[in-house]
Order: sequence, then C-alpha cells, then structure tokens
Amino acid sequence: MKIPYGRSNFATLRQRGMFYADKTPFLPLLEEDRAGFAHLLFLRPRRFGKSLLVSMLEHYYDLAQRERFDELFGGLWIHAHPTPERNTYLALTLDFSAVDTEGDPREIRSSFTMAVKNCVRPFLMRYRDRFPDFARILDHLDSYNDATGLLGAVFGTAQGLHQKVYLLIDEYDHFANRLLADGEEQVYESIVKGTGFVRTFYAGLKAATGMGGLGRMFITGVSPILLDDLSSGFNIITHASLLDGFSSMAGFTRAEVERAVDEFLADRTDLFSDPRIGDRAQLLDTMERYYNGYRFSKRAAERVFNSDLVLYFLRQIEATGRYPEQMLDVNVRTDYGRLQRIVSLSGAAGAEARALLEAILTEESVASDLVEQFGSRAMYSRAQLVSLFYYMGMLTFGPNAALQPRAELVIPNKVIRTLQWEYMAYALEDHDHLVLDMSDVEEALQAMAGRGDIVPLLTLFRDKVMKKIGVKDQRQFNEGTLKLMLLAYLSNSRIFHILSEKEFSRGYCDLFLTPAQDLSSLKYAWMLEAKYLKTGAKPAAIEKAVEAAFLQLERYASDEALLSLLTQGRYLKAGVLVFAGAKDVLFFPWPPSTASGSGGARAATKNRRQTSPRRPRD
Repeated sequence: MKIPYGRSNFATLRQRGMFYADKTPFLPLLEEDRAGFAHLLFLRPRRFGKSLLVSMLEHYYDLAQRERFDELFGGLWIHAHPTPERNTYLALTLDFSAVDTEGDPREIRSSFTMAVKNCVRPFLMRYRDRFPDFARILDHLDSYNDATGLLGAVFGTAQGLHQKVYLLIDEYDHFANRLLADGEEQVYESIVKGTGFVRTFYAGLKAATGMGGLGRMFITGVSPILLDDLSSGFNIITHASLLDGFSSMAGFTRAEVERAVDEFLADRTDLFSDPRIGDRAQLLDTMERYYNGYRFSKRAAERVFNSDLVLYFLRQIEATGRYPEQMLDVNVRTDYGRLQRIVSLSGAAGAEARALLEAILTEESVASDLVEQFGSRAMYSRAQLVSLFYYMGMLTFGPNAALQPRAELVIPNKVIRTLQWEYMAYALEDHDHLVLDMSDVEEALQAMAGRGDIVPLLTLFRDKVMKKIGVKDQRQFNEGTLKLMLLAYLSNSRIFHILSEKEFSRGYCDLFLTPAQDLSSLKYAWMLEAKYLKTGAKPAAIEKAVEAAFLQLERYASDEALLSLLTQGRYLKAGVLVFAGAKDVLFFPWPPSTASGSGGARAATKNRRQTSPRRPRD
C-alpha cells in the first residue's frame, strides 16, 4: 500500500495508486440547493483531510478536468453515480495557509494579495486557451495590488462568458488564527473589522454571488471566529460543520481504517514477527485508542479517526518496522500553539481557561452548549472556550449528546488527552512558574516502574514544585489541585499510561499507573490514593486519612479481573499519598508492613519520618 501521508492533491493520489478513502458519496448532498448548500463553511480540526477534500471537489467540478473523469474517479462511488453538475464549473482554489502574519497590517495585506495571485495564476493559465478573455487578466496580473479587485475581474469575466466559478477556499482562517495565537489581537481587528481588507475581500465575494459570476463556494477552516467577526459582510454562508450528513466527510471511518490496515498488512508480511503489527485486531485496537473518538454531530452514526494520525502511524511502522516512539505526530502537536497561549494568559481569561482545562482533565468531560459562531472578543467565556476546544479537536460530542439538554463533550482519544496534560504543564510553568526538568521526571518514573521506588518522584515533586508555592497560593490549593499538578508532569512521560479516577467495582481510584506496553523492562504498576490535609496536621488526622484510603485501596484490589487487565502482567504497588498542605507529600504503602501490626496506618504514621517519603516494600 502506498501511504499518502502529507499528500493532499487528489490527482496525485489517484494517478500513483495511493490509498484513498472515498468521500465522493457526499457530492450529491453538496448539490442540494434546497438545503441551502450553495455556499458552505466546513470546519474540522487541523490535519483532518480537509485539503484533500477540497482537491477532490476541484477535480470533480472543474470543466477543464472533464476528459479525465474516468481516469481520476474510476472505481469510486461517484463514477457510477455522477451528479448533474459534474465538470460544469470554472474551479478556483484559494489556499490561505501561506499568508505571512509577520509584520504590520500593510505587509500582511501584501502577503494576502500575493497568496491570491499565486492561486489565480494557474486558474487563468488553465482557461486562457478556452476563454481568451482570461488571457488578458493573466497578462496584467502583476498590476493588481488588491485581491478583491483581482477576483472581481475574474468573476466579472466569467459572468460575461456565461460561466460560473466554483470557489474553494482552504484554511480560510489560518492567518487569523496565527495572529490570535501570537497575541496580535489589534492587528487582527484592524484587518478583519471595519474597513479592514479581509472584511472587504469577503464582502466582495458576497457581491459576486449576487451578480452571477460566482456560482458556488466551499470554505474550510478550523473555527468560526473569523466568520463571526466578518459579521454582515459575509452572511450568505451556511455553517454545515455540525450537520448529521457531513459528520464523516473528513477523517476516516472505522471501515476506511480497516481497509487501510488490510492493504498495509497484505503488502508488509515481513513485519509480522512483531505480534503487535502482525495481529490485525491489536493494530486496530491501538489506533482506536489513540486516534478514534470524534463525533462531529450530536447524532453521528459512528465515530471517526483523525486521518492524518492514522497515516502517520502506518508510515512510521513502514519506515522503522515498529510502533512510533511518539504516537502524536509532531506536525499535529505544533498546530495547537494557540491553546498553549490561552491557558497561559494572565487575568480572568487565563484563569477561566485553566479552570476549564482542569475540569476536563479530572472529569474527562464537560457539559456545555456548543456555540456555532463567536467572535474574537467573546471567546474567553466558558461556553466559547468549550466551543473552541471542540473546533480544535480537543473535545467532541459524547455518545448521548443528542439526548441531553446540554450536550456532554468528551476527550476523543488518548493522544488528545496527553496533549491536554502537556498544556496544563505549560500553564503551570508560564503562569505559576513551576518548572520540572523532564529528564529528572523520566529518571524518577523509571525508578517507579523499574524498581518499585516512589521516593525519587516525591522528592522531586516536593523540592521543585511544592516548595515554590507561596503562602498566599497555599490557601487556594487542595487535594484535586495538587493531584492535577502531579498528573501534569506524569503525563508528559511515555513510561506510564495514566488513569485518573479510574472506575473499579467499588469506587474510583485516584491514580492508576500502568507501564507502557512496549517497554518490557518495566516491572511495576501503581495504584495510588491521594489525601489532602492542612499544613501542620496532627498525626491522628493523618492516621484517619490513611486508614480511609487503605479501605478504598482494599476495595479496589478486590476487583481482581480489572486489576489483572490494568497491570498487564506487572507487579502491583499501592499506597496513599498524603499532601500536608502545599509543603510536603508523604507516602504510606499498602498493604502496610507487618511490622506495623494490627494498627495499620496508626503504626505506620507513628514510626514515620515526615521529612521524607518511605520506600514501598516489595
């Protein structure tokens, strides 16, 4: 199988026999004028196959590609079910991902105009022989200093020729998102609002639809923020992103992933010596946990996979013969820089974002109305932040969202959950100035998983985090906050798979740490309960908290079937973390040592030095 990772040109995939998930069954739906689909906005997270979708639409609707229909679409669904508008438009694709956001508004406008010119030029060259009027625009292309004027000339010429343009805009909000991510709100507003050139550009598109030269539009992006800020200047667009019929138009369905895996395994039988690769069910299960989980409408019939990550995963196996060391593609990771900035903001906006992220990570879901359209000035309220997380792919509709008055939004999969923990760690570093060297964290976790020794981790956490929390901040800290801080650093390591509030048959375990499946040298899994007491708590209070936690651990340990599944054949360590205010953390192993006698936590507390954590026994 030829893996088209990073490829977004439909013709290239088809000509070279690369894997293609057939999205042509959606074409009849796109032509449903009765549903208001002439001018569509389709939003999906970054790296979700939107550019390839745009390229497919261009090749299907472009009249210049009419003679290639059999070559490009043979074997696909649409080849046997062509629609009335096949190859009837002058197809023009604009890609705004190349717009440079460095510099002042004048320089950004120049880059924007150049991006439009670079897309219009091949369009004019494609049609100049068939329609000589376009040759005249091509001859004077360099003289156009305004993107709105240039497209006005194109649409006007098409109208005079009794032709209609199908305008496809890919990444319509990419440059706007970059400005907001970089904190350039004033620059953003100057180009989008009032007489800004971006607002003028989209107002020109609206005018062209009324004049007749612009027949259809299909616009992709990530969020509706720019669309809302354009306001009435571009109020002709249909926001189709949440419609049930379009839920799987981007991304891969389960059936599409299974086909990709089957084709891959058929070609690479030489990799079957690794049971994780040769075992089809295990391979699919891994991709399910890491890359599946997206529901883009409340009533979505099935979840979809992030297509870019599926292809990344298969390409890494093909290139190295093993699973990738990082399950999250670095190219996807860098697309979430805006979230890092939001959670690191000072003031009320940053506090709201961090509180929301904390709630999502600890509860793994949030109930909220989804705001379909909101501008840049309103995006830091809770509902807008939840909605932004949804559009970025950090949250998705839960399985019962359609039945709930306020839809439950959940973390879609494991890579997104890990990414969110990373950004919580960034927030702690940037806002609270709590920094841990990840090499020290890795060494401490290696001791936990390899030797069953928790002391290095607790020493690191006490010295590098807890001692840096000021007296004023201590008043705001509780068990949940400190556990969250600990999790933020644990989750940045690949040594453990971390479960928070894992449900057992008789309760919810605070932390369960399972060593990474591919690191066979790691011997120990960990089950931990966390308790928070005020600074200076008396031994009796500590004893009472530990006794309660021991009872919880005993109940969890009785769920033998689940423990066996979670430990994956490793030894189990268990114990209680007691946070003494925000100054110290103590550890009590469970079950308590026999030297502690029948008093359990009482003896353990009495004999314990509270200046350093004890080493758990084997």
